[in-house]
Amino acid sequence: MSLNIESSQVAQQPLRNAQSEAAGPMQQPLPQVPTGSYRLEPTYHPQLAALFPQQAANASFDAQVRGQAPQAIDLQMMELAAAVYDPSVQSVGDWSRLDDAQLLAAGIDPASLENPETGFRAGIYTDGEGNHVLAFAGSNEFQDWTGANLRQGLGWQAEQYDEAIQLAQLAAGAFGDSLAITGHSLGGGLAATASLATGNAAVTFNASGVHDATMRNLGLDPGAARAGAEAGQIRRYNVDGEALTKAQQDIWVVNGIPDAPGHEIVLDDPAPLTGWSRFNPIAIVQHAGELHSQDSVLDALRAQRPWEN
Repeated sequence: MSLNIESSQVAQQPLRNAQSEAAGPMQQPLPQVPTGSYRLEPTYHPQLAALFPQQAANASFDAQVRGQAPQAIDLQMMELAAAVYDPSVQSVGDWSRLDDAQLLAAGIDPASLENPETGFRAGIYTDGEGNHVLAFAGSNEFQDWTGANLRQGLGWQAEQYDEAIQLAQLAAGAFGDSLAITGHSLGGGLAATASLATGNAAVTFNASGVHDATMRNLGLDPGAARAGAEAGQIRRYNVDGEALTKAQQDIWVVNGIPDAPGHEIVLDDPAPLTGWSRFNPIAIVQHAGELHSQDSVLDALRAQRPWEN
């Protein structure tokens, strides 16, 4: 995987899974849409053109997000990936979370976005001009580690991943190529899996790895799926030295943990240790955990702005 943030952007057609409808349990009938329901929007927002100077003006949102090179939209994607942890946050910049009536009008049961029993949480956001982002929350409770991170990392079935696939397929069916996907930590692993299941582009941050068995369960060849993700379907950021990516890539004791799929972009440590702390094992381990946080990624993106390099 390339570590060069100056890699040229490669447009890639979505990797579609003809059997993806079989993944996840059958949906129950949805409640009736309330009066004053959400009207599906047009699929192109001209104001986004300034964020994607390499792309044609009439490209779909998915096509604009897709590619290896860093994009200005990536900061907004991380802001949404952070906001989805807190359901009380209803808007981020120009993006607002779809309410229950809007979800129902799109054919999505609002209850499918959160499951307290498994720890699953997601949100769908719109800019009001037809573009949508499906964001997945990351590890927030003990069951996230035991029921999702651990099980999926070992190649076992994990309910949160099943829920993410099912929701992503519904969202892709509703919004098509006006949908992109994002997530941080476990949410990044869910976002990558959702991208592989639907073919929609994703941007992930300090993401959990995706096991080959998870890909095979989607009917995908793991090698081909990872190659497609690397070619531009998934762009993945990680902060240099953060704990999860280091465990997935560098620590031989746990090198059986799967790596995150996608084209890797490494952000510099936004607040490196100084003085004697650089040689203190406790401080080093603590700092690696801090670098995994949402704030660390946001600080690095805002300071380094890799899309301008």
